[in-house]
Amino acid sequence: MVGTTTGPAPATVQGGTPPVRLLGKGPRRWRWLVLGLAMATTGALAGVTAVDRLDQRQGVLVADRDLPAGHVVTTDDLRIAQITVGDGVSVIGEQDLEEALGRTLTVPVADGAILPGTALGPDAAYPPAQEAVVGAALMPGRFPASVQPGSAVSVVVIPEDTGQVAEQEAGAEAFPARVQSVEAAAGDGSVIVELAVSALDAAQISSAAATDRITVVQVPTRGGS
Repeated sequence: MVGTTTGPAPATVQGGTPPVRLLGKGPRRWRWLVLGLAMATTGALAGVTAVDRLDQRQGVLVADRDLPAGHVVTTDDLRIAQITVGDGVSVIGEQDLEEALGRTLTVPVADGAILPGTALGPDAAYPPAQEAVVGAALMPGRFPASVQPGSAVSVVVIPEDTGQVAEQEAGAEAFPARVQSVEAAAGDGSVIVELAVSALDAAQISSAAATDRITVVQVPTRGGS
């Protein structure tokens, strides 16, 4: 009698070759699984780090327009920005907004710049010791169009008219200064500029400005005051 079986016959392909396994086995397969798990873990840690950095952002005070040194701060001058502040960076936080109002800027702050922690002081803190602020009306040609609050400049004082041009030019003196503010004076292109200068030079510069004998030359920051 011929015996029979009830189980399925082994699968074969044409030619009698056994089917190929699509999944790997042995150590190679486990290495890929471990690598995939490590990549997933790294991605998760990166996501946690990014969220943690977002949580470290804080509100700081930012200038809403160009603010010259000596300016008394008002609510129209500031806005609040959320940023991540590095270690050791001194800023003025949003919690100090009320305290900042009515204080005097000791340095110029450009539109969009963060107020540094040392930017505010009492009225007596500006101008600082050994400095004075003088004003001058300047006609076109006596100042560069690029000059703005915070610019480092040299104030060239022209001697009084002696009738000898060569001697007058040879006797011109230059004094380091910093621009505090610039405002248009009239439709002729002239401006009113406030200059922070050495207290020792203030009288001479002020006298020359009153008789229209100064010219402002913009210089690199390190070459100014």
